[in-house]
Amino acid sequence: MSTFYVTEHYAIDDKGRLVVPMSLRTGDGRKNPLSKFVLVGGLDGCLWLYAEEEWTHFEERLRRLSMGTKDQRAFARAFLVGASKVTVDKQGRISIPSSLMVRAGLGKEAVLHGQVGRIEIWSPERFEATVNPTLDHLDDLGETVLKDLL
Repeated sequence: MSTFYVTEHYAIDDKGRLVVPMSLRTGDGRKNPLSKFVLVGGLDGCLWLYAEEEWTHFEERLRRLSMGTKDQRAFARAFLVGASKVTVDKQGRISIPSSLMVRAGLGKEAVLHGQVGRIEIWSPERFEATVNPTLDHLDDLGETVLKDLL
């Protein structure tokens, strides 16, 4: 299983390519860097980048959705719009499809933010607008969210 810890800004070139730093691709003491990922439109206006092995686990959860309910069918259908397998090139970059660039509001820069089993790719503006209000209330939110974990 992959674990990702990072919150850094990276450039996106004119062809929609974004560097996935070697430190992220070799985390967890890997001998061979990760070279294949699955990129999907995430929630809250960002993209989710999964190592293939992590995506397999997430995909199993998607398979368990009931196709008998309209909401679950609609979610699965919309969630996977633009999903693609991406391969890291020799310069350590992945190509983000234009439909996902638009969906996430990406331009010339992105924030890569580790979320343990995936990497979120945000426009800097959306990241700040989403995270900053939460940081102001992190203690209160932590008490609610973590009460059963600690």
